[in-house]
Amino acid sequence: MRSLLNVSVATALTAFAPAFAMAGVSPSATIVGTVTLTAADGSTWAGDGARVALACGAGRTTRTVVADDDGAFRFLNVPVDRCSIEADVQGFVAPPVSVVTATDQIVATDLHLGIAPLRTGVNMRGTAPFPSPKRLSRSCRSDGRWRLGKSAERCTRRVRQQRVAHS
Repeated sequence: MRSLLNVSVATALTAFAPAFAMAGVSPSATIVGTVTLTAADGSTWAGDGARVALACGAGRTTRTVVADDDGAFRFLNVPVDRCSIEADVQGFVAPPVSVVTATDQIVATDLHLGIAPLRTGVNMRGTAPFPSPKRLSRSCRSDGRWRLGKSAERCTRRVRQQRVAHS
């Protein structure tokens, strides 16, 4: 009798074991894709080393992976929801891609990043007006060349007077 009871309990536990196992696993999906970089001249290459961020659900918990040598990335066990995927490579930019995942499905997406525009400029502020430049005149030096301050005629006359006085 005891062996019959053990067999019945074992049978019941075996029958319900898959149901308990399934209750602990939430439905999930997989997202795969590639990152491609595009230069200003139109040439493209794989975005190896690109950081790819995935944000899903209301909590927007973010997961990040790094693209491999071929620019490929993969997120496993993604919750069934609407997700946003964004790649980050310095000097390149692209809008985030939105995907909707389904149970046990694989979602494929490609991220194409282009050159980020470089923004440079100078911002100036001020209230005082720019002063007008002064007009400079020339003066003479002892060797007869001009210096700022006096006219050429005065310079020549002065040098002649000095030479007469020294002789």
